[in-house]
Amino acid sequence: MQERKYNENIKVNALTSLLVNVLNIVFPLITNLYLTRILSKSNYGYFNTANTWASFVIPLSAFGIYNYGIRAVSNVKDDKNKINYVFSKLFYISVFTSILMTSIYFLIIFFDTSIENLKVLYYILGAQALFQFLYIEWMNETYENYSFILYKTLIIRIAMLVAIFTFVKTPDDIVPYAIIMSATTILNYLLSFLWIKREVSFVKIGLVELVKASKPLLTMLLLANANMLYTLLDRMFITKGPDENYISYYTITSSIVMLIASVLSGAINVSIPRLGYYLGKKDYESYKNLLNQGAALFYFLIIPTSIGIMVLGNYATVIYSSEKYLEAGIVTSIFAFRTIIWAIELILGKQIIFINDNENRLTAFYFIGGGSNILLNSILYFNNIFAPEYYIATTIIAETVVVLLEIYFIKKHHLLDLKEIFTTLTRYTIVSLGFIPIYFTFKFLFQINSYTVNLNMILMVLSTVATCGIYYLLILFITKDKTFHYALNLVLTNIKRAL
Repeated sequence: MQERKYNENIKVNALTSLLVNVLNIVFPLITNLYLTRILSKSNYGYFNTANTWASFVIPLSAFGIYNYGIRAVSNVKDDKNKINYVFSKLFYISVFTSILMTSIYFLIIFFDTSIENLKVLYYILGAQALFQFLYIEWMNETYENYSFILYKTLIIRIAMLVAIFTFVKTPDDIVPYAIIMSATTILNYLLSFLWIKREVSFVKIGLVELVKASKPLLTMLLLANANMLYTLLDRMFITKGPDENYISYYTITSSIVMLIASVLSGAINVSIPRLGYYLGKKDYESYKNLLNQGAALFYFLIIPTSIGIMVLGNYATVIYSSEKYLEAGIVTSIFAFRTIIWAIELILGKQIIFINDNENRLTAFYFIGGGSNILLNSILYFNNIFAPEYYIATTIIAETVVVLLEIYFIKKHHLLDLKEIFTTLTRYTIVSLGFIPIYFTFKFLFQINSYTVNLNMILMVLSTVATCGIYYLLILFITKDKTFHYALNLVLTNIKRAL
């Protein structure tokens, strides 16, 4: 009975998490479609440059508390006094790190004479780091307040959308846009804090205890922010180039690909607590079955999506951001390929190595790959190469290094037999390669010779996507793919329940 209830909770949490991620993709898609057409290329480039550096300091202000907090509170979830103690300890540390890191950031920006355009953007966007201590979504996730997160996200996104359409109307309205982004982010932090504060209380904690508690957070800080050595590092190098449009090309392509990828990965992230539960009970068979099933479902969705975006990269870019960003098309295709490597690492790193309490080794792998990326990016920088496609290529190489290290570690320590995972990955990749001739067929039939956004081009894209989807599902149906039939039965069951 308890196991059945646990299963139902997992399904509800997965669905709610998926809905939150859907909101996080739908609203940015709407706003970016509008912004890339309204704002001038140069102003949008200045914004993306400032946002890149703000994105560097915000995670440092967070100090790895998000991931550490979920684990720490989960361990004492049944003891109110211990929850108050852990919450207070992490909150006080977060206040200190938020103020410290933001102060350092503002001082650097103030004395940096190389920033020639719209320095005010750096201060406006950097304000998010100052209020990072209010961002305690980790408490809401621990308490499984996914319904609150869903409604809060909906309210924030609607408010942001209304504000953008109200105050951003000309090519030069970049400062109002930056204010809206920071204000809605801080409001998001504040609502989370006020909601969870009803259930917890602050307790007095000595300075010595806070210093001791900071030490394990350093490891979590490195683990949580090792990803900064990849795509964020690419962006930081690109901002030093002579063309302010390059950073926009990288940012736009990242948005197109990763917004979709994040939605697809959201549903499997909620299985991490269950995987940990099985490992804690030493139920390795259930752990293996759940992991393989989750990985198969994830690859069933992400592989065709990535290859589809690779094939339609130029068209996706101009539809998303208008013809003035056509040069970003090749970047979109390369970034979509990078997503496949990212998807492999997500399973190997988070759901196998991390969940088996090997986060220190995983952090080391991330830094080895990150070091490779720093080296490769530096070579590009000193050769005055700033085109974004080259920097994505260095990230692909660096993340491939990480994946190879993870495979070696998993095999060496017998954490899991990876044969089923990679067999599934290979199957979906081979089937998805059939998208290429389908694309060229429709391109010929619709006689598309340019990237101008018109009805004919949109019909070609829609026809290609629909035909690729039908082809993909039909092949999997004919070959009796287990994941396809599992997903099909799940959909049919839910339809019957609804009727």
